[in-house]
Amino acid sequence: MSNFKSIINNTLHSKSLLWLWFPFLLVVVAGYFIIPPNNYVQEIAAFGLMSTAIFLVCTYLKSWRVVALTTFLGYVFLAFFAFIKLSFYHQYGVSISSSALYVIFETNSDEASDYLSNYFSGITYLLLAIVALPLLGMLKGFFSKRAFRPKPLKISIVYKGLLLLGALVCVFSIHKNFKTQNIPYATVVTWDDYLVAKEQLKDALAIPTSTAFTTIESEDIPQIYIVVIGESTSRWHMQLYGYGRETNPRLTQIKDELLVMDSVITPHVHTITALDKILTLASNENKAPIPNGSIIQLANMAGFTTYWLSNQKPVGLYESIPTIIGSAATHKRFMATDDYNYSIYDEALLPALNEILKDNTVSKKIIFMHLIGTHLRYEKRYPESFFTFKSAYKGLKFQHEKAIAQTNSYDNATLYNDHILREIIEQLRMQNGFSYMAYFSDHGDEVYDTMDFVGHNEYHGTRPMFEVPLLFWFSEKYKRENNTLAETITNRKYSLIDFPHTFASLSHIKFEGFDASKNILDSTFIPRKRIIKDTIDYDKK
Repeated sequence: MSNFKSIINNTLHSKSLLWLWFPFLLVVVAGYFIIPPNNYVQEIAAFGLMSTAIFLVCTYLKSWRVVALTTFLGYVFLAFFAFIKLSFYHQYGVSISSSALYVIFETNSDEASDYLSNYFSGITYLLLAIVALPLLGMLKGFFSKRAFRPKPLKISIVYKGLLLLGALVCVFSIHKNFKTQNIPYATVVTWDDYLVAKEQLKDALAIPTSTAFTTIESEDIPQIYIVVIGESTSRWHMQLYGYGRETNPRLTQIKDELLVMDSVITPHVHTITALDKILTLASNENKAPIPNGSIIQLANMAGFTTYWLSNQKPVGLYESIPTIIGSAATHKRFMATDDYNYSIYDEALLPALNEILKDNTVSKKIIFMHLIGTHLRYEKRYPESFFTFKSAYKGLKFQHEKAIAQTNSYDNATLYNDHILREIIEQLRMQNGFSYMAYFSDHGDEVYDTMDFVGHNEYHGTRPMFEVPLLFWFSEKYKRENNTLAETITNRKYSLIDFPHTFASLSHIKFEGFDASKNILDSTFIPRKRIIKDTIDYDKK
């Protein structure tokens, strides 16, 4: 009994040890208002076990200096994950999941700063202030002669063993029953899975060819094709799709030359998860085919010289998934060297494109252009000469200052994107060859269209995030040999997950497993369920 009294007395004497329970109390109290009722008890239990484990370890330690440092670090650890848990629930209404962690792992520091600048709210700042205030008191105690001096524990080895056993029981309970609720545990496990998945992707998709493609047929004639991959561009802000501002004046001038598809969605609203499906053989029926192959590998195997021109940074700590897929191209060029906090303009890609088009030594070319597009931060995606929209848009649902400013910047970025696409078309037109340009965006952004929010995430998953542009331009030579294009129905419901079949058909490539009914431009096209986030039927959402 005296041993337990010693523990209690030591704990009460050291006020800073009691601070270890503050993050737990915050989760209990604030979580009552933020965490959905069906998740609340599990979240409290999971966080309580983690707090207990750290508290028991700190109580076990003898030297006051070690206790002081361990308690401080333990508080920082618990406070950080309490803040992450509560702010994520506040922002999205759900717990942080492995899919969210995958996106976080793929996000570089520049995109993280965009997140912080656009997603923090008053509640988030309040939570941050609440968890930070005790740190000031603890730091003050470190420099005080009496404020932080826990008495050495005078307990037997048996009771010390019980303390450690209690901590281990807490850790085991987390492992057994609360894997998903415990963010540190889930992060470690998901990070390991993520690295394995990235290595598998590099082994399968970063090489020039793939065993996924067999019996390949391709016409041996001069051909020049361009596939433009947009970024964060929603058709909700495009004049071509009925938006109330003239954000596509140059494309509208040649609208009769374009096929503008009116009902196209992306399977995901994050670049990594979207392009992983759009550019590969993944399908609604088989989301992770083995072996898998990309349209770049298919083009290589069909005898094309392929080019990957990107205006997005290729690497952070690890390569991003789009970079891995693009690295299969014969030639790679990454134009952007600055981070996203700086101004990056897609016109940087045009000289490289012109150089490739003028190279007469290569007769079969497919050029993939990955734009920075309308990526956050919108105001840094267009030069001053495209600063056109400055006043409040009359059709804007939310008329507060931030909504007006962000909408204007996004629309200016869309206007500049229109200019880039027209310049690409004109460069291709000058070749007077057998050619096409296809353009789609990986996903869209919500820019105060349906809710008071800017950006994209699958937890909100609004229509502007999923509904993206898909349009085509064809040269006269191409149209003469494919005269059925004029009969294409433009309002076909289509998901970009089937783009490899459209790409193959347009590029006159056939392979084992090719399905013309998945080509949105083919007369045999068959509408299919449009699945988003792997399981949800978009048209029943």
